Amino acid sequence: MTPTHVAERVTLTRHQLAVWYAGGYRSATSARMAGVHATSEEALTSLVRSTTQHEPWLPDHF
Repeated sequence: MTPTHVAERVTLTRHQLAVWYAGGYRSATSARMAGVHATSEEALTSLVRSTTQHEPWLPDHF
């Protein structure tokens, strides 16, 4: 990650980031229900879509 001067489009807590990384959000609706904040539906859909083509990944020790 690098510092930027662009306003964030999607805001995630550490927990939400872990869920997203593990493929836990299968739709923008499920992400919103989990409390993920986004400036637009398109931004959130784009973020969720980046992991939906993969099966949920869980490590041996979660």
